[in-house]
Order: sequence, then C-alpha cells, then structure tokens
Amino acid sequence: MAARPTQVIFCLLGLIVAASGCTERPKAPALVNEPVYQYEKIGLRFLTPEGWSITSRATLPPGPLTKPMMLVAYHLKGNEHLAALEVLAADLPEETDLGQYLLESRVGQGEWTIKSAAENIVVNGVEATRYLLSQRAGKNEHLRETTAFRRGGRVYFFIISFAASDPGSRDMGRKSIESVTWTKP
Repeated sequence: MAARPTQVIFCLLGLIVAASGCTERPKAPALVNEPVYQYEKIGLRFLTPEGWSITSRATLPPGPLTKPMMLVAYHLKGNEHLAALEVLAADLPEETDLGQYLLESRVGQGEWTIKSAAENIVVNGVEATRYLLSQRAGKNEHLRETTAFRRGGRVYFFIISFAASDPGSRDMGRKSIESVTWTKP
C-alpha cells in the first residue's frame, strides 16, 4: 500500500522537528576569567579574585534545589599552596544551624572542625554570617572560611579554602566577598 502525499509530508515534518530538537541541548556557561562575576537571575555580582582562574561555573535549575549546587569556583595556583573560592547555593529552612550544616554537609574530603565562633557581618548593607573551619593533614592545617548569605529560603555559601600558613589567599578571597552586591531581594 503506497503512502499518501500528506502522510509523507507529516513524516518529513516530524523528522525535521525531531532533528532540530536534538541540537538544543543544555550548555554549561563558558569558563572565562573575567574581572566581575555576575549572575543576573539571582541578582549576584562580585569582583573575582585577581590572578585566580575560574574552574567551574553553572546555572541554577528551575525550582527548589534538592542538594547544594556549586555556582562558580576559582582556584589560585602557582604559589606554595592551592587556594580556592567556591560559591554554592542550597535551599535550607530558616531554622537550619548553618555551622552544623557546614560540618555535616562536607564539601571535599576529610573531617572539619569549627575553629571559632560564628561572626555576624554586613557586606554592602546585607547581613551575612562567617564561619571558620579547620582540618589537619599531618602537621599542616587547612582552613575553610565560609560566608553565608540567606536570600529567602536559599543560602549562598562563599567558601575560601586555604592553608593556615597562607593568609594572603584568604585576604584575596575576602576582598571578593566584600565586593558582593545583591540587586534582587
């Protein structure tokens, strides 16, 4: 039985539509070292650490987050120690103890301990909380300073990881965090 011309046309149109849909795959944002990180969807902007390289960048999916998600990461290589600035987003209830959350929801390997009490700070008019965690690897101490911003039901963690013997890397990461601005509530 021969196919009718309208059936052939509909089959061809179906193939064209299917083929064009295959080329529309999600794309990760480009990893470009720029002096300013900006994510307009959430209204976040900050100066990137000078001389650090971007190693990861993502866009948030629609809807609630089921687990923490890294938005962007920068690493400093070339000095004696590796340092990193990572920005994560997590949907957490208001009553969540963020210090305990940081201990239980480890980023990376190893056990961390809280080194000092949480510190309430204000960054460009926005309240945040800073936590300092410590980890020992042999005789070396590594620190993780996290600044947490609550924005509605979402928390944005700015995590600076550095060797205790390298406070300069912490200072470069802090400079970026001190430049954080939010254009959306």
